[in-house]
Amino acid sequence: MTLTCYIVDDEPHAITVLRDYIESTPELTLIGSSTDPLKALAEITAPEPPDITFIDVDMPGINGLEFARLTGRQTMIIFTTAFREYAVEAFERHAEDYLVKPVFYERFLSAVQRARQNKLNRSPIANPLSFFVKTGVKGKLVRVQCDEIQYIEGADAYIRICLKREQLMTYMTLSQVMKHLPATRFTRIHKSYIVQDGAVRVLEPGQVKLEDGTVLPIGPAYRDAFHAKLHDLY
Repeated sequence: MTLTCYIVDDEPHAITVLRDYIESTPELTLIGSSTDPLKALAEITAPEPPDITFIDVDMPGINGLEFARLTGRQTMIIFTTAFREYAVEAFERHAEDYLVKPVFYERFLSAVQRARQNKLNRSPIANPLSFFVKTGVKGKLVRVQCDEIQYIEGADAYIRICLKREQLMTYMTLSQVMKHLPATRFTRIHKSYIVQDGAVRVLEPGQVKLEDGTVLPIGPAYRDAFHAKLHDLY
């Protein structure tokens, strides 16, 4: 599934960075960009709005938070800003993600994957609540129930799926497994970890503690969006 994108930022350099990222990602297509939020608003609310709009928060004329309200959820919003303090309000505006500048490509891809999964979840053919993975035995597949997953750890081309009663190793990347997980219930909190939001018992500076006592790190690039998501959910 190809997603169309639009960029709104009053800084031309910021637009260039995101344009390069979009053009480097095969499943994305850039259909427009603007340094003028009012002009962008008119284009985005046209009959065929983009799937994703990347937008700065602090802009002249109209800020990104008000911009998101005016779009009426016609497009999925991913905020890109140098300011961390707007994250909670951004998610109250139903943002898909909140990227703090400088935006790195890995974090950009994570945001895109979240938006993609949310779009699928809202469609009539949303992903099921289970999926199959290959094991070390040739031809053998194991069904993984999403409700049973506590967290997933990535290591090179393999992942370790930690369930309530067992662990599974399979040849897959974290980005690939995210396609099978409901984005409303699972979050990438580190370049090496995905966690089920409902398994989090304690949120601490730089880490989370799960119900079973497991402690996982939170990467700086993922911190604000994860904190804001938990605040929005609970």
